[in-house]
Amino acid sequence: MGIEKGFEPISSHQMYKIEDNGEKVYGMKKLLMMENAGSKISDFLIEHFKDDLNEKIIVAICGLGNNGGDAIVASRHLSGYISSKFPTTNNNLVVILLGKPDQIKTEESKTNWKIIEKINSIKKIFFNIEDDNTKDIEVEIKRSDILIDGLLGTGIKGTIKEPFSNVIDKINQQKTKSFILSVDIPSGLNPDTGEINDKSVKADTTITFHRIKNGLLKNGEQGGKILPVKIGIPIEAEMEVI
Repeated sequence: MGIEKGFEPISSHQMYKIEDNGEKVYGMKKLLMMENAGSKISDFLIEHFKDDLNEKIIVAICGLGNNGGDAIVASRHLSGYISSKFPTTNNNLVVILLGKPDQIKTEESKTNWKIIEKINSIKKIFFNIEDDNTKDIEVEIKRSDILIDGLLGTGIKGTIKEPFSNVIDKINQQKTKSFILSVDIPSGLNPDTGEINDKSVKADTTITFHRIKNGLLKNGEQGGKILPVKIGIPIEAEMEVI
């Protein structure tokens, strides 16, 4: 693929450092980065599906880190768009959290979960090992027209644990039935080497933030169409990193 200037590939470590510089040096809060990332995901789906979007069942599958937070924000933006453009339509928006809300790892994701908890137009399901509601989650994945993969980010290491492993299998079983959009990198793909240690989502499109991650170029088959987008991080945050 041809790479536009400014989107040249970087490692996951470089991306972490750029984000930290953006927040600590320039005051570009990670909450704002998440807001912009989720907005970009929503904008892409709105442009891609146009008026057909109101007829689609959109299921965002969210892990407990910032990839999940990005997908949560995208669902909020989609809810606002669909509700205003098609006010008589049932939104058919579902957010699945693979864990309990109190297990969410980052403040940014916690903040955005608390917002959608109050939004009735979004159906919320969270994985509860005590009740074993995996069947409910599988039903939502199977009935989806659009799947947003916000499960695992660039920090993936080793064997993928349950319930994530089973959910990745279920997402991949929807290939050709649902449009699969991965957030930043397909869940399970090594962001630096492109290797799949255990298993990985096979996306139709991957929206990756700030710059392309090395692993997407080394294993483009998993990511599908790669769309790099900027999320407001100042270019100065790259100084002494790239």
